[in-house]
Amino acid sequence: MDLVIENNGPEILSSNFWDSETASFFLSVNAGTARLLIPDSRIDEIQKMTGKLVILSRGPCWPQADKDAIEIMFDDGSKTPYSIQLMEEQTDHLITASMHGRNLEFSAWGKNAVKIFERPARFRMVIRLPCLEAWSLS
Repeated sequence: MDLVIENNGPEILSSNFWDSETASFFLSVNAGTARLLIPDSRIDEIQKMTGKLVILSRGPCWPQADKDAIEIMFDDGSKTPYSIQLMEEQTDHLITASMHGRNLEFSAWGKNAVKIFERPARFRMVIRLPCLEAWSLS
């Protein structure tokens, strides 16, 4: 089944994502917003997605150092922030290096395209994943 997402700018109007049997997160980027689609099987993880800032990092991911991935880290100020790593196949497209240092919006979406929350986000290119570092461009 090909994934279909119907957009209204940064909002998701509908998607067949939740009709699939997937247990994987999916990241869609549209209109300056990174939208995390959360499958029913992972909905309990929302309680771990704390913090005021979401940091999206792109870089080679161990053990597949020849492929870039995206790390989504919920910066809660702790030494062990909750994070998700998504391979390119789990995105509609990887955020480009030209967005390095830019502000984005981030939103999480559940079944029937219901927005669960939204937060400010930042994007950076990194040398490798996992990164799990607080926001800094130095």
